[in-house]
Amino acid sequence: MTLRSVFSLLLFSLLTACGYQLAGTGAAQLPPHLKTIAIPVFDNVSQEPTINRSLTERVRQSFLRDGRLKLVTDSANADLVLNGKLTGYSIRAVAFDDRDVVTEYWVYIDLDVVVKDQVKNRTHLKQTLKTRWDYRPSINVVDAEASRQEAFLQAYRLLGNRLVSLIIDQF
Repeated sequence: MTLRSVFSLLLFSLLTACGYQLAGTGAAQLPPHLKTIAIPVFDNVSQEPTINRSLTERVRQSFLRDGRLKLVTDSANADLVLNGKLTGYSIRAVAFDDRDVVTEYWVYIDLDVVVKDQVKNRTHLKQTLKTRWDYRPSINVVDAEASRQEAFLQAYRLLGNRLVSLIIDQF
């Protein structure tokens, strides 16, 4: 076998074994007793009312997209229950132009989560998650609010994906 054919064979085997996989089809296999998850609306002790509902909905969507656990509404009949408490929320101006007008904000969100395995009656996960997301405001008030809302959605999506990973991918 020539050096060139060995190199080609090696390159081909590396490319075909890259480990690419679709979301929700990971190698992580859940224990057989875990089939459903309930995610009640998160508690909110932050200074910003009602953002807990949007955060909860984004976390639910992350689990729906993943698809390995069925999302149910009744916590009493769920195998896993994910309870969350939004403990921190803030927006900080971090960049300014030469006229002292804010050009960038950071959104901070802190979330305490407890996931209980109700089948085996044990705590599966207890952790505080923190995230930061940035956004650039606009001079137009409507556009500035749209940028702020998009920053929230991105932060919520990040937290949702992290929770899916923490809860499911560890198996």
